[in-house]
Amino acid sequence: MPLSKNLVTTLIKKGTEMTESISEVVKTEDLTIQQFNVLHILRGRRGESACLHDVSDKMIHSNSNTTRVIDKLVIKGYVERIQCPTDRRKIQLTITKLGLKVLERLDHLVDIREETLIKNIDPKQVELILDVLSKI
Repeated sequence: MPLSKNLVTTLIKKGTEMTESISEVVKTEDLTIQQFNVLHILRGRRGESACLHDVSDKMIHSNSNTTRVIDKLVIKGYVERIQCPTDRRKIQLTITKLGLKVLERLDHLVDIREETLIKNIDPKQVELILDVLSKI
């Protein structure tokens, strides 16, 4: 097997394993990894609303149905959707206090899981991996 094929296959496999591991943590709050990602994006806006396009562009899983994910977060009360009164096609999204609270509960748990996932790698190796991955 060519070295490049082995690298790509290993990256995909490890990425999937890491995603599944983080998914286990966010499931404790009845969230999918995509819902967690949307909440994270909206919290990063620091109270400023975002349009659907802004959120979609920042999603880790770009092929996910962002509208459906947001619909579920609205139903749970974690995201507020405000329609522009002058242009019904424009929708502004903000994270609610309830959404912020669920992220607060998950932050520490996700941090612990991430540390566990990379516990066998020293900080210099982490920097090297990030550097190499940025070149792909």
